[in-house]
Amino acid sequence: ETLKKHIPNILTLGNLFCGVTSILFLVNGDYTTPIYLVILAAVLDFFDGMIARLLGVSGPLGKQLDSLADMVTFGVVPGVFLFLIGTKIDPPFAGTIWGEYSLFSYSAFLVTLFSALRLANFNIDE
Repeated sequence: ETLKKHIPNILTLGNLFCGVTSILFLVNGDYTTPIYLVILAAVLDFFDGMIARLLGVSGPLGKQLDSLADMVTFGVVPGVFLFLIGTKIDPPFAGTIWGEYSLFSYSAFLVTLFSALRLANFNIDE
C-alpha cells in the first residue's frame, strides 16, 4: 500500500531526471540525446498523472513535484537549448550584453519564463 502511493512520484522523478540530465548533455555539446530524454520525460509525464488517478493516490506533493519536473524538462531545457543554439548564430548587429552573449541569445529564456508563468497559473486555477 505504501509503495503504491509512491509509484506516480517515482515516474515524476524520472521526468525530472531526464530534464536535468538533458541540461548536462546540452552544455557538453550533445544536442541529440536531450531530444530522446525529453520524449521519454513526456511519456513519463503522461503516465504519472494517469497512474495516480487510476490508483487513487493523487495529492498535493505529486502536484507540486509534477510542476517542478515539468518546469525543468519543458521550460528550462528548451530555454538552454535555444540559448546555446542562439550563441552560435548571434546576428552581427545584436551586440553583446552580460559578457560575450547578445540579447538575442538571452531572449531564448523567454520560453523558460513563460513556462513558469503558465505552470504557476495552472497550479492556482485548480
